[in-house]
Amino acid sequence: MKAWSYSHLEKFATCPKQFYHTNVVKDVVSPPTEATIWGKRVHDAFEARIKDGTPLPEGMRHWEKLAKKLDDIDGDKFPEIKFAITKAFQPTSWDDSWSRGIADLVVIKAKNALVFDYKTGKRKPSEQLDLYAAYIFAHYPEIKSVKTGFIWLKEHKVDTKKFERGELPIIWGHFIPQVARLESAYTRDSWPAKPSGLCNGWCPVKSCPHFKERR
Repeated sequence: MKAWSYSHLEKFATCPKQFYHTNVVKDVVSPPTEATIWGKRVHDAFEARIKDGTPLPEGMRHWEKLAKKLDDIDGDKFPEIKFAITKAFQPTSWDDSWSRGIADLVVIKAKNALVFDYKTGKRKPSEQLDLYAAYIFAHYPEIKSVKTGFIWLKEHKVDTKKFERGELPIIWGHFIPQVARLESAYTRDSWPAKPSGLCNGWCPVKSCPHFKERR
């Protein structure tokens, strides 16, 4: 099994068959949508704003106050930082990793860290930053506390959570069973379809018997 990310776990849980075609054999490519194109533009703009002070472009300037707040946070800032770990939860290179991910913004100060993720879609629960907190604890042994924040740009809301290093077993205790199910699918080469509303024209795997053209 290749290195897994949070999005891999999400995709596999949504539909193993779709995951197989888009992430394993890669005989199907998910076409970009207006939402994904916009999301990438927003992420690139915030990275340039925090890293180089580049003003947000037209269409995003209403977020300048938020960008300044992020820029004014005390500490060392790392926009679009890559994390990669081994199965023993130790830092490693991206290509040799067991698990990996890219955080939108990490701020390190003394024994504390902040990790933010910009979201351009609808506000919804997510455990993505729980995993990123674990990545930070692995890469920064001196860090004792990590505060996470999902920044929901459409709704001008921020959902925060705090983790202490002692909670690492709890974090991994949540993700390991999910990873085990993914590993089992690779081992058994078993990728059953999981019908859902996405079958109604939204899934890129059109060869699936559950696929229906969008009305």
